[in-house]
Amino acid sequence: MKHVLITGANGYIGQALARAAAKLLEAKEIQSLTLTDLDFEEQGYHHLPGLRCISGDLSDKAVLEAVLTPAPDTVFHLASVTSRLAEENFALGLRVNIDGTIGLFEHLRQQGQCPVVVYASSIGVFGTPLPQHVDDNTPVTPTLSYGTQKRMVELLLADYSRRGFLDGRSVRLPTVVARPMTAETALSSFASSLIHALAAGSTYECPIGPQGWIWLLSLPACVRHLLTTASLEAARLPAGRVWNLPAQRLQVADLVQAAKSRYGRGADAGLSFQSNPQFDQQFAQWPPLTTAIATQLGMHHDGDAETLIEQALVS
Repeated sequence: MKHVLITGANGYIGQALARAAAKLLEAKEIQSLTLTDLDFEEQGYHHLPGLRCISGDLSDKAVLEAVLTPAPDTVFHLASVTSRLAEENFALGLRVNIDGTIGLFEHLRQQGQCPVVVYASSIGVFGTPLPQHVDDNTPVTPTLSYGTQKRMVELLLADYSRRGFLDGRSVRLPTVVARPMTAETALSSFASSLIHALAAGSTYECPIGPQGWIWLLSLPACVRHLLTTASLEAARLPAGRVWNLPAQRLQVADLVQAAKSRYGRGADAGLSFQSNPQFDQQFAQWPPLTTAIATQLGMHHDGDAETLIEQALVS
């Protein structure tokens, strides 16, 4: 990595990845870093030489040209409309998640540099009803617009890579925790809010029951895996250039017990449950998961529920 671009750099995962990349820039391990999003919150690293923050919509040709000048050799494409918005506003999800991505890929193709493109896909590509087990070869049948759009981009990026236009790698992110409680933009954000509430001993009504099964990965682990993905030699990539990131399969009750062990027996004093059958079907019935490709590439989940909570709340 020499010239790095991060789209969606002001988002939850984008900010964390940008902080990690800024450290690489400061250590002169990369030469330039371009961050782009609709707008930015001021960060302590924004003053670094070689770092640019470009605000705007990637569907705006002028913004796209500015972002891609000079041409990056490594792109982390995180910009997207999240699951809740994509379901509520189909046209917006299509414009951002599909049209904006195609515009980015096309501009990169025309530059002729074949950059590495790490695409943040999602386990949302797996629809309901879920199979009894999921691995890297499980067929995908998304049942939300967000998952459908993510799968479309996975296929498109694989084709651009087959043709030698881009060096693409799509990684399917599980629920990454812990988002700020004020940022429930993704339908799966309840897991983050639950962790925050347990840590603070505050009131929270969980939308799935204690026996619900979820796949979780901490934000620091996710960032490590994204950086690792960018550094992989193309010869090590699977044929479809897509794989599932590792995640812990935990019940809500496991998180509660881990929080009580860490924060005391009163951690769940303000916790209540108001499960919704439709929500449960989409977000609380995740089956056992095998991530053989990720394991082979040196990627692992956080280890246990207590470590997950600790890592998830690292500021």
